[in-house]
Amino acid sequence: MSTYYTGQQQGVIYQADPNVIRHLHGVRDSLHHSCKPYINQRVRVQTVDGLIHEGTISGLDSKHLYLGVTANNQGARGYFNPYAPYPTPYPSPGYNSNVILPLVLYELLVISLL
Repeated sequence: MSTYYTGQQQGVIYQADPNVIRHLHGVRDSLHHSCKPYINQRVRVQTVDGLIHEGTISGLDSKHLYLGVTANNQGARGYFNPYAPYPTPYPSPGYNSNVILPLVLYELLVISLL
């Protein structure tokens, strides 16, 4: 990737406060250590935006919680497959309705066991 100098100085639009960065790192680390023992457990997760997801913790890394959820045909979401099941008269191939939803750790508000 190339960067070209145009002769104009680019201004910073946003720069996070170092205290906020330290706090977010702490929250992320705390959530990582709290969730790790519950991999393969069913949970309900609420995000800071108020979205609620139910599923199984499939994995975890330093930034994301991977939640295994079942896709359904009720409402369009980022992981919804609009082509399955195929409309009749075409036979349905029996698609896998289980998908992995990556959630950013510091956007999680509540995680509870089901």
